[in-house]
Amino acid sequence: MPNHLINETSPYLLQHAHNPVDWHPWGEEALSKARVEDKPIFLSIGYAACHWCHVMAHESFEDPETAALMNANFVNIKVDREERPDIDSIYMQATIAMTSSGGWPMSVFLTPDLKPFYAGTYFPPVRRFNLPSLKDVLSKLADAWKNDRNEVENIGKKVGEHIRIQSKSEIGDMLTSEHFRAIANAIQSSYDWGYGGWGDAPKFPQAMAIEFLLHHSVADKTEDYTKLIKHCLNAMSRGGMYDVVGGGFARYSTDNLWKIPHFEN
Repeated sequence: MPNHLINETSPYLLQHAHNPVDWHPWGEEALSKARVEDKPIFLSIGYAACHWCHVMAHESFEDPETAALMNANFVNIKVDREERPDIDSIYMQATIAMTSSGGWPMSVFLTPDLKPFYAGTYFPPVRRFNLPSLKDVLSKLADAWKNDRNEVENIGKKVGEHIRIQSKSEIGDMLTSEHFRAIANAIQSSYDWGYGGWGDAPKFPQAMAIEFLLHHSVADKTEDYTKLIKHCLNAMSRGGMYDVVGGGFARYSTDNLWKIPHFEN
């Protein structure tokens, strides 16, 4: 029997409409259910082309035992980040604040008043990759909600306050041209002139970094970053990342040389 996602229009949400998990779309019905039943929310955010979103769905959300654990202890909400970038942005801040990293699938646990108290990305069905299993996470958080509520709510308040401060934009805190120059220089100083891009494998096309440098070059009337931009785009296009038939780039390269794409474009 389908869950509450069956009438949604998002292809990503519809992919989960027949999971045994009692998924709800983000909305007042689900949020009210959490408040009335006094249950924490399991918020799962992803998108249709996300490889690990599909892996986690197959391993855990299609598993009746995992679904039973989720349905008994949480109000489960699915969000398509491409449909609701606003929600994705808020809880990505929380995930990074709590784990120092982010990504999708994003798995965030909230109090009924939407304060995040635990977060992560992909959780495997059994403990591996130095990650706890999803079932262990679900069981321990359900127990904490029942037996250590004050601590859970205290964490939620602290994280919620952190997000509020981060999101607050005051005139005195606005970035100046000097800030932008410092950011551009930091991006340039960490660039990999050997292979192109930033960081080690797996290497992701850093579209936002390149776009920032392009905008900054125009605003600051400088060509200091032109060489870097061309070097990066050429490095990516020479390897297997670029689809010479259909055009476009794969989502990331599994090696430093941009030769072995991950087929998720």
